[in-house]
Order: sequence, then C-alpha cells, then structure tokens
Amino acid sequence: MAGAKLFLAAAVGAAVLLLAAGCGGGGGGTTGAQTTTSTTTTTTTAATTTTASGPAPSKAEYVSQMKVIGQSLSTSLNTLGAAKTAATAATALAKVQTDLRSAADKLAAITPPDAIKTQHGQLVKAVRDFADELDPVIKSLRAGTMTALASVPTLKGLTEIQTASTAISNKGYKIGG
Repeated sequence: MAGAKLFLAAAVGAAVLLLAAGCGGGGGGTTGAQTTTSTTTTTTTAATTTTASGPAPSKAEYVSQMKVIGQSLSTSLNTLGAAKTAATAATALAKVQTDLRSAADKLAAITPPDAIKTQHGQLVKAVRDFADELDPVIKSLRAGTMTALASVPTLKGLTEIQTASTAISNKGYKIGG
C-alpha cells in the first residue's frame, strides 16, 4: 500500500510539474533585475475573466516573465511530492490550487506578443480550469481517499495547459524549463 501511495504522489507530482515546465519552471534561476512591462488589467468577476492591455513585452521579456511564474510554482509542487498521507496530500494540493490561481492571475496580467495572443489566453484559461478541477480531488483526499490523486494526471485542464504551452513553444517562445 505504501508503494501505491508513493506511486500516486509521484504521478501527481509529475503531472503538476508538467504545468510548471509549461510556464517555465524547472529551469535555472533568474538573476539580476527583472524586466516588468506596464499593463492595465481589467477583471470581469461574473465570468472570472482577466485581460491585460498595454504594450506587449519583447520575446525575451515574455519568456523571462513566464519562467518566473513557473518557478514560483516549484515550492508547492515539491510539498505535494513529499505528501505521504491523504491529509498531507489534501493540504499540499490545496496550496498548489491556490498557487495555480495566483499564477493564472499573473499570466493574465501579461500582455502577450501578438504572435501568441490566442495561445497565451488559452493557457490562462487552462490554468484556471485545472485549479478548479482540483476541488473534488482535494475533497476526496480530505475524506481519506489517497487514490484520488490518481485522477489528477487525467484532468482536462492539465491537458489544455500542455496543449497551450506546446503551441506557444512551437511559435518560438521557449517557456519550458
């Protein structure tokens, strides 16, 4: 049973690490000052849609911003990978969910280059969807069902994150680690 729990934790960790890699996590650390781009953010609470406006960052600035967001997910992902019980996995996955929502807000605040505007929007939506899809998994974990972790790699939002991240990379924006 302990081996199955470790396998499930590893599977979930790998699935969520895929997200971090898609947003630039897992790469080398950033050094020096970070470049920021002035943006105006508009939030529509009814649809939970956030859009950014303002000048788009250069390709290098965009990639750098994406990598910073991906790296910010690493800590909570490491905590999830270390979870050995359903209770600790529930706590860790709830933290991942919070961090995913924060990452989605940060992604939405970036004005993407025109060449990847659609794909970037798809990525923002996918990250939000994935975070929302974790609710029933967290609930099951809180009820003591460790096997609920097995469903995480199959969630639609995770597939959509990979699709959007790959599409961005295919256009020459290497946001993965």
